[in-house]
Order: sequence, then C-alpha cells, then structure tokens
Amino acid sequence: MRRLFLTLFILALAAPSFAITGISIGIHGGKTTNYDQESFAIPGQDDADMTMVGGQIKISKLPMIDLLVSGDYAWKNETYSVAGQDLEVKRHDLAFSATALYPLKLKVIQPYIGGGISTHNLGFDYVKPLSLSLEDNNVVIPESDNRLGYHMVGGFEIALPAFPVGLNAEYRLNWIDTPVEVTKYNSITVGLSYKLP
Repeated sequence: MRRLFLTLFILALAAPSFAITGISIGIHGGKTTNYDQESFAIPGQDDADMTMVGGQIKISKLPMIDLLVSGDYAWKNETYSVAGQDLEVKRHDLAFSATALYPLKLKVIQPYIGGGISTHNLGFDYVKPLSLSLEDNNVVIPESDNRLGYHMVGGFEIALPAFPVGLNAEYRLNWIDTPVEVTKYNSITVGLSYKLP
C-alpha cells in the first residue's frame, strides 16, 4: 500500500500540469432514431429505430479533454410477411468508437461536447420457413459489412454526493460511410458510471 501511495505521489510531482482525475467505467442504454440506410436495407421494407445498449471507459487524465472509448450494440427484431409466410429478421449494428470530450467542470453537473470516429459492423440475422424461397420472391438480405463512421456528441454527467457514481445522458449525431450516400442518424442514451479509485 505504501508503494502505491509513493508511486502516485511521484507521478503527481512529475506531471503537475496534468489534472489526474482518474478513470471511470460505465454502462448505458437508449435508442437510435431516424436510422435510414437506403443502401443497407431489405428492399421494400422501411427501416426502423433500434434499441441500443453499451459500455464505456472514460479517461480523464488529459489536460483539457477527456477520452471516451465505447462499444454499442443496436438491434431491431421484425417479422415480414413473404408469400403468406413469416420471415423473422434481426437487424444489428455493432459499433466501437473513440470520442474526445470537452467537459465544463462544474461542482455537481458536468456538461460536455465532443466528437470522434467509430467502426460499425452492420448486418442481418434471419429465420425463414424451410418452404420459403427468398430468391423466388425477390427478397434480398444484404451481407454483413464493416463501415467507418464519425459522430458529434453533447451531454452531461451528474455526480452523486459521497459516492463514486455518476448519472449521464447523451445525444449523439452519427454518420456512417455507406454506399450510395452517407447514413445519418441520432442516438439518445442514459447511463451509469463508476469512478475507479
């Protein structure tokens, strides 16, 4: 224990210009809205908003900005009627992102803005009756694809007094570099974070 305190003390003296505030981990959930991908959709079917869950690690050791690394999984289950039979389709978007945040450090609430890049694995999983032929009914389900994306964020975090826990809410404007045209959509999440000692 003494070695740990000594190491932390030396690091604090060696880098006085850095505000060492630690690392926090958290979870979040929410929804994507206006998720419209013309180039990555089942023909003849409207795209729908998706449910999203994820986790993040925030590093607050940099002088002016925080770094947020996160992973998100968004999905939507739908059933389509094809030739009088049900086709069950699960649309998904698995994304990993890195975001630079500029926080306004206030006492209780901490608003922030930022931007970053992400990678998206877009795909469909489906279950169809054995007697249903997708080819005969002109139903084409796109293959999974990996795409680069970027985003802008705005949100706030509320620190709970006497606890190393914070509540946060975030709005994110996303773009994915998809064929034909860039896909643009919104995501809104709320979450809980825990500050490591």
